[in-house]
Amino acid sequence: MIKGLLTGGGIIAAVIAGSAFAQTYPIKPVTLVVGYPAGGPVDAFARALGQRLTEELKQSFIIDNKPGANEIIASQHVARAQPDGYTIFVSTEAPLTQNQFLYKKLGYNPVIDLMPVSQLVSVPMTLAVSPGFPANTLKEFLEVARKRQENPIAYASGGVGGVTHLPMAMLAKNEDFKWSHVPYKGAAPILPDLMVGHVDATILAVSFLQQHINEKKLKALAVYADKRAASLPNVPTFKELGIRDIRANFIIGMVAPKGTPQPIAEKLASVSKRVMQDKSFRERFMDPFAFTEVGSSPTEFSAYLVADRVVQEERVKVSGATLD
Repeated sequence: MIKGLLTGGGIIAAVIAGSAFAQTYPIKPVTLVVGYPAGGPVDAFARALGQRLTEELKQSFIIDNKPGANEIIASQHVARAQPDGYTIFVSTEAPLTQNQFLYKKLGYNPVIDLMPVSQLVSVPMTLAVSPGFPANTLKEFLEVARKRQENPIAYASGGVGGVTHLPMAMLAKNEDFKWSHVPYKGAAPILPDLMVGHVDATILAVSFLQQHINEKKLKALAVYADKRAASLPNVPTFKELGIRDIRANFIIGMVAPKGTPQPIAEKLASVSKRVMQDKSFRERFMDPFAFTEVGSSPTEFSAYLVADRVVQEERVKVSGATLD
């Protein structure tokens, strides 16, 4: 009985200490680790959010880009960092719910080593084809894809097993056509090849493609969202075209090293949500790119990741992607 009281007292003391720590947090600069090079949608959003967190919390939030290996390099770095709230990972779901089904060895365990903080936003993607591709609608695209059995459409993604690879694997399975996967090292190198027709199609973030689509350098066939993107008002959604769900979106979330005090995680989640609900922030950094605010709590994000691992295991299996 006494042991139980001591144990309970220790837990209460830890909670009180964590809460007091969170009240003064942060007292020094915070590093936001991003698993992609500068300039992409995850990096751009992390920088915008970091700037506003700097203003809100009166300490610098510094971006540290650690690109490579489907965010594994960044994940390993964060997993080994001190769990004190001063190293935070701004990531997609790839290192949290996909990589464990893709790689035989990761060097980190997303469940054991990383702590959910918040799912910040959902980022829609769009299916785009080269200007000379003989289809102007998704229906025409599928007709062409089914006919090209001997010369399957060449589909470009930002890497095997990543968030830009798996949606096409699901679309091909659901709509019964063959395709040839052409993986690139990230999204940026895809654009010049797609524009001149070296590859036929890609599915990438609306924010990354919209300028090239509006300039007629690419053709957009469908957007994955509940409603049309404000920046691409003439492009229908997969849903309104009656296409089965292919999850052509990705999330941007925050995680921390396991053991980071829960009150700090809750504070980061709460302040980030407040930033995203600010009209000026939304108008500049979210609405133009069709980002959907989520702003979940650590508990809600944890539940989301548990459910998403089931979905991603099936998607990886359908894609046939396996990596060493």
